[in-house]
Amino acid sequence: MAVAELIESIDKLTVLELADLVHQLEDKYGVSAAAPVAVAAAGGAAAAPAAE
Repeated sequence: MAVAELIESIDKLTVLELADLVHQLEDKYGVSAAAPVAVAAAGGAAAAPAAE
């Protein structure tokens, strides 16, 4: 399956189907889609200057 065909198939999914897809991919590969967001949030907070 070409990447364009894959994207076209994803475009046709409902929100619930997309959520299930993400969950299944996380389980299959042992990763979490939320991890980069948590790391970015922590990094942004650490980079902010302290208010005096």
